[in-house]
Amino acid sequence: MNIYFITFGCKVNAGENQYYLSQLIEQGFTEALSIQDADIAVINTCAVTETAAKKSAHYIEKLKKEHKDLKIIVTGCLTEEKGAALKEYGADIIVTNGSKSELVNHIINLTDGYVKAARGSFAGGALLSHTSSKTRAFFKIQDGCDACCTYCIIPELRGSPKSMPKDEVISGFKKLLSLGYKEIVLVGIHIGLYGKDLGLNITDILEELVKIEGDFRIRLTSIEINEIDDKLLYLIRDNRKICPHLHIPLQSGCDKILSLMGRKYKKDDYIKIIKKSRDIIPNVTIGSDIIAGFPEELDDDFNDTLITLKTAGTEFYHAFPYSERKGTVAESMKNKVDVKTREERAAVLRKQGQISLINLYNKSIGKIYRVLSEKGNKGHTENYMLIHYDKNIEPNQFINVLVKKAENGKLYGEVVENSII
Repeated sequence: MNIYFITFGCKVNAGENQYYLSQLIEQGFTEALSIQDADIAVINTCAVTETAAKKSAHYIEKLKKEHKDLKIIVTGCLTEEKGAALKEYGADIIVTNGSKSELVNHIINLTDGYVKAARGSFAGGALLSHTSSKTRAFFKIQDGCDACCTYCIIPELRGSPKSMPKDEVISGFKKLLSLGYKEIVLVGIHIGLYGKDLGLNITDILEELVKIEGDFRIRLTSIEINEIDDKLLYLIRDNRKICPHLHIPLQSGCDKILSLMGRKYKKDDYIKIIKKSRDIIPNVTIGSDIIAGFPEELDDDFNDTLITLKTAGTEFYHAFPYSERKGTVAESMKNKVDVKTREERAAVLRKQGQISLINLYNKSIGKIYRVLSEKGNKGHTENYMLIHYDKNIEPNQFINVLVKKAENGKLYGEVVENSII
């Protein structure tokens, strides 16, 4: 039976899909290389914004019209919101986030699962076998969130924070290394809350993982300002196995808007933690999420955000316009920013982000970076720059690349001879 996984949304969904695909391969399924070759399609949906929810729903509907004989199994956040109603869009089987820990059984038996996220157990784990992507593994070690930001519905769709037990993280990590993965991305809905339910924190588990023998690197996903302390920063500095790249959500660089969002920090906290990160980790790069056009955001408030990002020196911008989400506090806020202005502000942020990224690229010229090779003669540096190089290198090799130039928004370099290490 050929099975094909489709991922919408976050890296948590990507990690879950890798995990469940590996389980199904062990059960005798074959990974289809395209939807045309599949007997079953599993769609892991996103519903973090209204736009994301509509995109997932539209894809289900479109897929059913184009492939009437395809068995479509739908899971993910949209199932928590719409439930059985997704069958009207073309879903044959529905498995909610709360039922996702039993996804493999639901696929094998073609049964629905409607347990709500609030009552579900931790879903996910380490791969049992490698899938089509050998270079990077997304390893889900945490799920759920209790931050309750005013614009976000995720706590309802994912439930309260849940963590994979420490021993399972360590054994799962070793399994991924044995399968040949050289970069392991630790993912979670709120990764900085790892261990909250276990009496641990994210630094505790990282300290255990860097003790494991082997040539590999660990990449963290998004982590909040108040979850970054000196102990974590020094651990990153002192261990080549942890990538010097921090993705720290900002959402707004204006204190008024941060308060309305229910965020638990101020813009100066963001600037200070990034300065401290750079002081401790010399080659660290910073990424951030920013929402443009939140209710009551005036031009001056938006300009505050631009100034905050410039002052902090953020290099990687993930900017998007605010989208109302039913059931959130922000949905009923007054003084909404019109959609056109939201989109225009998001475009301004992206443009500033491109300038910031090019500045980073220009500063890297003449330096040598350790790169994990990927298909297409390109790869990511340890601090998350994508670089194109001049030689045909098999994927999944650590190589040294000398940066030669930045051109048309891309970074180019040459492989240093005899540099596969």
